[in-house]
Amino acid sequence: MNEPQGIIKNLRLGVIGVGKMGGIVVRSIADVVFPARQIWVTDLDSVLVAQLCDEKGINDAGDIGSLVEKTDVIFCAVPPVAVPSILPQVSECLSTPPQWLISIAAGVTTSTLESYFDTTPPIVRVMPNIAASVGAAVSVLTAGNQANAEHLKIAQQIFNACGTSLVMEERHLDAVTGLSGSGPAYVALIIEALADGGVHVGLPRTDAEQLAIHTVLGAAKMLAETQEHPAVLKNRVTTPGGTTAAGLHALEHGGLRATLAEAVLAATKRAKELGNT
Repeated sequence: MNEPQGIIKNLRLGVIGVGKMGGIVVRSIADVVFPARQIWVTDLDSVLVAQLCDEKGINDAGDIGSLVEKTDVIFCAVPPVAVPSILPQVSECLSTPPQWLISIAAGVTTSTLESYFDTTPPIVRVMPNIAASVGAAVSVLTAGNQANAEHLKIAQQIFNACGTSLVMEERHLDAVTGLSGSGPAYVALIIEALADGGVHVGLPRTDAEQLAIHTVLGAAKMLAETQEHPAVLKNRVTTPGGTTAAGLHALEHGGLRATLAEAVLAATKRAKELGNT
């Protein structure tokens, strides 16, 4: 896992939206990447803001205009549908660079984000996933036309505090959304199905769920640490005529491989649609 590279003391961070992902990121970075006193937040839900400020010692900006005036880096942690209402408010208050933006709005391209500004600021687009809540996210970053290596470096420090990160070309971001953005839900469904199978053959529900969770966790950790192709692990577990071979035959017969691939394709398509709305 990539590690944060120390506290950034010369920049102030503003976070618009502290619901799911925004709140997770703030909790991960306060006094780890940015001093808490240098973080300002705003959200339509004032209760969420108050709770987060009390918990982490950060600042309530009150509104978007005040937040933009007080900060150097504006992190827009809002869903795609909110971008058309949020970005014009940011644009009205944003000064010329060095102020710049980070966005996690799924499917919304950097060129679309840039179109809200008369003078294009540096923008870094990020696709994180919900595993950030346990410090195990994989986030993918891409740079807009005005963003440079330093902007990417700072954005990576933020998201490395939530797990690990990669920098990729923007043309891959919709596919990233379909795979790692939506992927935790696919894995949760697989774990649920494994546990259901365990219950079907006589295991208590609680035990079956723990076995399924830790089986998936262990296999993923082995692959992450060894960097082996998944087929190597699969073949290592599979003996001729054994139980795993029988189980794999059932999975292939049921179309698990193709179904998971179709899930990634469907989610990628939907990410493209969201970016065009």
